[in-house]
Amino acid sequence: MKNAIKTIWNGIKAVFTAIIDWFATLFGMKAETKYARVVRGIVSAAFAVVVIVWAVAAIYGLGRAIHWRVSKLFDTTDDEYRIVEHLTENLSYYDGYYGRDGYLRNGKNRKVLKGIEWISMPMEGDSLVCFSDGNHRGYFHLRDGKVVVKPKYQHAWVFSEGLAAVDENGRVKFINPKGEVVIDRLFAYNDDDCGYVFHNGHCAVREGVSGKMGIIDRSGEWVLPPDYDDIYLRDTFLLLAMGDQHAVLTFAMDTVIPMMAASFIIRDTAILATCADHSQRVYSLQGELVTAAEIRNVEQMMYETREVMYPVNKDGHECTDEYYCYTNPIERMDVATCLRYEGEADWYGLMSPDGKILTPPLYVSITPVAKDLYLCETDYGRGVMLNSKGKPVE
Repeated sequence: MKNAIKTIWNGIKAVFTAIIDWFATLFGMKAETKYARVVRGIVSAAFAVVVIVWAVAAIYGLGRAIHWRVSKLFDTTDDEYRIVEHLTENLSYYDGYYGRDGYLRNGKNRKVLKGIEWISMPMEGDSLVCFSDGNHRGYFHLRDGKVVVKPKYQHAWVFSEGLAAVDENGRVKFINPKGEVVIDRLFAYNDDDCGYVFHNGHCAVREGVSGKMGIIDRSGEWVLPPDYDDIYLRDTFLLLAMGDQHAVLTFAMDTVIPMMAASFIIRDTAILATCADHSQRVYSLQGELVTAAEIRNVEQMMYETREVMYPVNKDGHECTDEYYCYTNPIERMDVATCLRYEGEADWYGLMSPDGKILTPPLYVSITPVAKDLYLCETDYGRGVMLNSKGKPVE
């Protein structure tokens, strides 16, 4: 090693000597005059200074590089600029910002896992966290941040009830906490599915051949055949879709509302059903009918009578200015018999004066043209004429 360093140093000295000799020859400094010796000394000193500056710069740069590498292991100066999620008492996640990767820091204030783009916590009772390195997904343990399943899946979902779904070449499989595949029945991956997670021992998956959805148990057996277009998770309920019909089930597979031509919104204390005719019903969370027709915005309607009135002066007499009276007539308005109500947002129907619903809210607008005659438009520009009984005018 010493010989190699000595050889390199001698080579550098030879190069600089040759350069100095060239300068000396060029400027006539080879002569042994006093002037030549002074000039040679100045040039030598200048080259020595240059070499020293280069050496100092190289050492400084090397030191900065070493410091940066070491600081990456122990430095916490940028932590204050990151959003911190405390996963456990011993593990915290510092999210990425401005395109930088996130990382885990343990209770000893050391980074234990870097290069994280995002994490997703497991369901209650599970301990493996799903994370992405920007290209693939894997799992690390909540206890110490150690990777249990290396990032190798294009898609992966959180652990629930001891199992996690992973996408491998378009097939959804389920793995255990050791990363072993325990359910593989040719389930198909679909971007529109909301996630393959177990609730009360059941998970909604898509059959690989038909593309229909059903529900399996933790052994991978069908408990609800794959006959449905979609299955959605809504709060603590499952919504089953088959064409334009839907049903509501609990996680325990109990039917709350059977299949019907309606869509459902789960509220905090009730279920709102919107039917095909834009009428709305309210059910309890147990499936009991609470309101047969939920309505809003009941309004009185006015129509033009075609009776023309002319302006009057301050004494109540008709205006004597014939031109003004001719150009500014007023058409008298009157109250139509029926009321208008709103079912689904922006859909309207007719209601009798005593509050009886005459038509479903099938219309985007209702305009009275006479006391007992209404133009009801099914879309803008087309419609039907109804009377005050809600019947079409023949």
